[in-house]
Amino acid sequence: MNIPYENEFDIVVFKSVLGGIGSGSNKPAQGSAIREMHKSLKSGGELLFAENLTASPFHKFLRAKFVKWGTSWRYVSIDEMNEFLQPFNNFTFSTTGFSGAFGRNERQRDLLAAADKIFFNRLFPSHWKYIITGVARK
Repeated sequence: MNIPYENEFDIVVFKSVLGGIGSGSNKPAQGSAIREMHKSLKSGGELLFAENLTASPFHKFLRAKFVKWGTSWRYVSIDEMNEFLQPFNNFTFSTTGFSGAFGRNERQRDLLAAADKIFFNRLFPSHWKYIITGVARK
């Protein structure tokens, strides 16, 4: 939350950290974390990310019922990621995944992820998918 570097790095990478930073409905902390990452990048540096999205109502229900941290983790929306990434000169992202999250082991997740690529990613809107990946350039 307080990165002690400024204009120091060419690349910053994170995966699935904003939800934990936002625990207890702390959206401001999530925005602050992204601003700190931005600060630490050199001009032209890139932020590479993969984060869990709020996803569909079905995902929300199952997280609240079956995931230990499902009610405390603050999943982000696509609109919030757009907001958080505003300090960057440009950014691109894509969303993926609907059924892959429901696998109970790696083999099941792989099979369901294949179903996502072939079918579900085309069927469901972006805001119902549970993963956002992207690149933001300072």
